[in-house]
Amino acid sequence: MQDGKKNASESLNEQSAGEQPAKSTERPEASEGAGAEGPKAPKESEAQEAGTQSAEPAVKPDEQQSDQEAANHEKSDGASKDEPTAEKAESDGAEKATAAKKPLKQSAEPVKKETADKAKPEGKAEKQGAKENKEDTGDKGNVLAEPARFEKLRAAVLNLGWKKWTAIAVVAAVLLGAGLFLAFGTSHTIERSDRDAGENIYMVVKPGTTASEISDRLMQLGVIDSRLRFWWLMKLQGDAGKFKTGTYAFTPHMDEQAVLDKLVAGDTTVVKFTIPEGFGIKEIAKRLADEGLVDEQEFLAEAKDFAPYDYMKKRPNVRYAAEGYLFPDTYVIHSDVSAEGIMKMMAEDFDTRLTPALRQQAAAKGLSIHDLITLASLVEKEARYDEDRPIIAQVFFKRLQMGMPLQSDTTLQYLMAGPKEDVSIEDTKIDSPYNTYQHEGLPPGPIASPGMKSILAVLNPANTDYLYFVADRQGHNHYSQTYDEHLAIVEQVR
Repeated sequence: MQDGKKNASESLNEQSAGEQPAKSTERPEASEGAGAEGPKAPKESEAQEAGTQSAEPAVKPDEQQSDQEAANHEKSDGASKDEPTAEKAESDGAEKATAAKKPLKQSAEPVKKETADKAKPEGKAEKQGAKENKEDTGDKGNVLAEPARFEKLRAAVLNLGWKKWTAIAVVAAVLLGAGLFLAFGTSHTIERSDRDAGENIYMVVKPGTTASEISDRLMQLGVIDSRLRFWWLMKLQGDAGKFKTGTYAFTPHMDEQAVLDKLVAGDTTVVKFTIPEGFGIKEIAKRLADEGLVDEQEFLAEAKDFAPYDYMKKRPNVRYAAEGYLFPDTYVIHSDVSAEGIMKMMAEDFDTRLTPALRQQAAAKGLSIHDLITLASLVEKEARYDEDRPIIAQVFFKRLQMGMPLQSDTTLQYLMAGPKEDVSIEDTKIDSPYNTYQHEGLPPGPIASPGMKSILAVLNPANTDYLYFVADRQGHNHYSQTYDEHLAIVEQVR
């Protein structure tokens, strides 16, 4: 690297007689103003380059005057070189005065010597950059004044050669760019939910949930914009496996770091409620109202047309579009959540549990999701014990295949203002599409929220030939193949 350009006086001095030493016009640091710093002594290589560079008007007026005086002295010295005249003495005095200005040049000589050995691999552009850096910052900004511990590293870099280092830098840049693209790109194949800004999004983290499942779910719900960015932040910070279980409230398009911090800190919601299996929409509304979370009538009004998923779209004669699709579970939420917000959380829980494998299994049996949940809701309401669920499911399937009415008392209970211990003959005459005594096939929609056991029972029914069943006072069901057998059992258990 170069120490700096030659000034005009130094170029003039080099053109003088060889035996006459060049005179410096540099200004002393202390005598010419507080904090003034002169340019460093140039190297010989700069003198050779001076012919190809235009002279810069860097000399101040007072320096130009000193240059002219120095030139006059040199001419006088050349004319009477051997005569000890007064002019000679005056010239000697000027040289002594000039010599007083040399401490700055001498202080720079070690730098010049050190640089001369290392300047070979540097180009002209690097020299020019170093010169400008020095002129802007002075001695305090001298880029060559490095600590000794960097000398070996710099020597290794110079010995390696700029071409190899350039190749290494290019490869590193490509790899870094690829890593950043993977870490912070937004490309994904996950289908996302449409959300309004500021809307609360609830997500349940259960024990055993993997970090990958959490990131996928956050992306699907629209909480984060990049699953890969979230995953990389999680890995780099070592937060995988540190997530706390519970119900979280997020908003759309949150910063991935904020979401990660929330999960690691366990910043869960604060109000807890439980919806049991088999609760209908009216029972859910009452439970939430009793907890002080919603207005009961407002919740029911919202449930009539609530259908965030295609399989929930309201069908003819369906009372509540949300019926059957608010998954029975325990939830922890903020107390200020709206009725719609609670329904969204419960519906999303249901949608998560209805895995692709279960959907494929239902399709293989010729069941839509709506039919699956409708039939599962009947099983849920009819069965008190788990062993009865697959048998009841088989009875319903056999009746559907034979074109027989399902004749489920639970569908009549759904039509009543309140539950009855026993339905009457008059009850079987209620005019409603939900009356499975009067209408063949499934009712218009679910009559309650089924649990997973009832859903699985419909997908995996028992292998029997039963067409009838009746429950005793303890809730155990008794089955028969003929109507006469059924009547006899009814007399025994009732």
